[in-house]
Amino acid sequence: MLKEIEIQNFRCFEKIKISGFERVNLIGGKNNAGKTALLEALFLNVAPKASSLAMLKELRREPSKAIEAMPDRAWDNLFYELKKDRFIVIIGKDDNNNTDQVEIKVEINSLKSIIIIEFMRNKDKSTSSLTKVPARRLMSYDISTIDEIPIIPSFIRSSGKKLTEAYDNARLDEKDSEILKAFQVIDPTIESVESFSIGEPTLYLRRKGEKRFPLSLFGDAMNRVAYIMLKLVSNKHKILLIDEIENGIHYTSQRDFWRVLFRLAVELDTQIFATTHSLEMLQAFADVGLEPNQECSSAYFELAKKPKTNQIIGIRRDLETLNYALEHQKGVRGE
Repeated sequence: MLKEIEIQNFRCFEKIKISGFERVNLIGGKNNAGKTALLEALFLNVAPKASSLAMLKELRREPSKAIEAMPDRAWDNLFYELKKDRFIVIIGKDDNNNTDQVEIKVEINSLKSIIIIEFMRNKDKSTSSLTKVPARRLMSYDISTIDEIPIIPSFIRSSGKKLTEAYDNARLDEKDSEILKAFQVIDPTIESVESFSIGEPTLYLRRKGEKRFPLSLFGDAMNRVAYIMLKLVSNKHKILLIDEIENGIHYTSQRDFWRVLFRLAVELDTQIFATTHSLEMLQAFADVGLEPNQECSSAYFELAKKPKTNQIIGIRRDLETLNYALEHQKGVRGE
């Protein structure tokens, strides 16, 4: 399980070190404080591949036409203040003090720009790999597997076909009951989930006393929960990264939803990192984490900028401290 990450020259981070990660971690802060960038750095730490960079561009909806027109500048925004003459460095440390270090650099010559990715384990290069890929080639990478990566963006809804395929895999693994339980958090009248492949694979839900209806008719909350839960139960990376976890989930359902995530994080041996802007979601997180029989460890991390240097820092708050701040209306989101 990851306990610490250090990031240099990546996105909005000149240099930041955050320690004390737990099984479930919630991240808050003002807009442009680096919450999404932190999730991206965590992703690159677990999947240090050239295709991961292409997937990050797709997740940010960066226009492919502009990238094709200016290939030498296409990757500038990965680097702090566009300083691509320096390496991006991402170092992760787990609870056994093992370290994974990823270094990324753009090398430009007269003919083309090259993306260089070096991965080292334990800094002694006992496990080491070096990849050099022409930057232009990254734009032709097959990103059809984007639904398999452990990031859930704030705005993308997965296709019905992909969700149905993921549900069928969960059913084969005897995990489909967890999907139903999560749906019932949002709507307790849901009594069954089924997949059909008539025309296009589609998930159908049935409420008590009603006919089946396709998942797409149940609104954003149900689709969001389906996406999160199916990613969680089928996760190969043992890490799940959720941007703006509150999206679509009514405040009255948030505590029960956290209970599901806390329980499955332990049962599936998966570490969860989520971002939020919502005070209600923060309070629900603290309440569930402080429940007497809670077995899952958790912590809250606030990203904020130093007034004098404008450098982003990460402040860890245990749940007692977080709850006290919320009860006394103290700033906990980078205020």
